[in-house]
Amino acid sequence: MNTRSTLVDRARADERLAALLKQAPLEFARAVYGINDYASGRTETMAAREVVRAQRQGMPLTEERAEQRARAYLPTVGQEHCPRCWVVYGHKTPLRFRKADGERPEVGSCHMCGAEYATSQE
Repeated sequence: MNTRSTLVDRARADERLAALLKQAPLEFARAVYGINDYASGRTETMAAREVVRAQRQGMPLTEERAEQRARAYLPTVGQEHCPRCWVVYGHKTPLRFRKADGERPEVGSCHMCGAEYATSQE
């Protein structure tokens, strides 16, 4: 039997997962913008740079593949992964979470692509 070394606040975990699930369609739209920018010769945009980076890594990005990955994005409690890395590159890169403080909500950040996602309403 597998047991966790730390207790998980179920309500907090559900809120975190719900916030991350909302990001996958946004990352799909960002990927489509990047594909279109790159095809139009606007290679200086951030989204187009992601497309170029994916191609350099041997993972050509197509709209169909990005949509398929966006629909398949399903983080689980304790194994939350970056929506951008999943949709664009097909990698499940774990997110690092910074707790909420007085002025800032909880944020999950990706060390691979640099994306940050607010995961709480606070």
